Amino acid sequence: MELDELRDGIRKRDEEIARLISERTDLAKQVGEYKREHGLPIRNVEVEKKVIDRYINNGKERGLSEEVMRTVASALIKEAVDAEAMVPVKTDPKRVAIVGGAGKMGVWMSDFMRESGHEVIAIDPAAGNGLTIGDCRGCDIVIVSVPIHLACETLSQLDEICSEDTLIFDLTSLKTPIVEKLRSMAQRHMVCSIHPMFGPSATSMYGRNLIICDCGNEAAVEDVKRIFDDHGGNIRIMDVEQHDSYMSYVLGLTHAVNIALFTVLERSGYTFEDLLTVSSTTFNKGLDTNRSVASEDPMLYYGIQHMNSHSDDMWELFSNTVSELREKSLDDDPEGFVNLMNAGRRYFEGN
Repeated sequence: MELDELRDGIRKRDEEIARLISERTDLAKQVGEYKREHGLPIRNVEVEKKVIDRYINNGKERGLSEEVMRTVASALIKEAVDAEAMVPVKTDPKRVAIVGGAGKMGVWMSDFMRESGHEVIAIDPAAGNGLTIGDCRGCDIVIVSVPIHLACETLSQLDEICSEDTLIFDLTSLKTPIVEKLRSMAQRHMVCSIHPMFGPSATSMYGRNLIICDCGNEAAVEDVKRIFDDHGGNIRIMDVEQHDSYMSYVLGLTHAVNIALFTVLERSGYTFEDLLTVSSTTFNKGLDTNRSVASEDPMLYYGIQHMNSHSDDMWELFSNTVSELREKSLDDDPEGFVNLMNAGRRYFEGN
């Protein structure tokens, strides 16, 4: 066969694959309807594992790699769970105000709440709708999606405006600057705090983490959990005072390592294009994350480092570890270096 004929054959099979994926997704929607009707959870991790195994085994029989089949299966599972999660839940529609609703995460939250059957208004000058924070009065739910340095003032205004049965929660990535206000308001209002561990580019909650922080009002925690539950995500509930200690490592350390890496590269004397011509698999694996961090808002990342009351502990441990790693890597005796590597392996294996 000629090259053009072969390529046409591939194109036709691509079209067939797309058709089959569409049919598979339609079936997933029917599964979602059944689950909603019978009160079953949308996500079933054990079933997902069986589907992945089935794809891997079918692929082996046809000479396809495990890596490819695992990737394909995982993508199809996500598409199916997203389709199932989109099946409407029978819910009592609420009036929802999102303060900062024109921001990226505010828009994400607006879309999510609308898809869940609620009426949503955006309180944000950039929305151009003339609404102000005073329009939160009478709303059933108020979501605060503003920069960290504005969150405390915004909560204080809502404290005066909202009734005691209004559900109020924020999305801030740090709680240190607002924890006292949250604790205080939780005595007078239905207040808790959340942290979506994903950005506004997320197409769904599938496989992603969301933290709900208990500020002293258990009823608020349960109400917020019901809002986000059963959308394919993973929900962790913790005391609000615990949150920032976790974030000093999950966010602070991760950002610090990436900033340190691209800063060292920038100062190395080698251009990025030059390094790419000799880059290794390990180097390339980290590039997407590293470049993503470099493109983020510096003031946002500064705030995450600067305003976390637990940052000092993380920085001391990080600095001491880098010094130890330098010492062990230059030592003629490899034992110390090997011990560091083995300790890391055991940590990830859960031993």
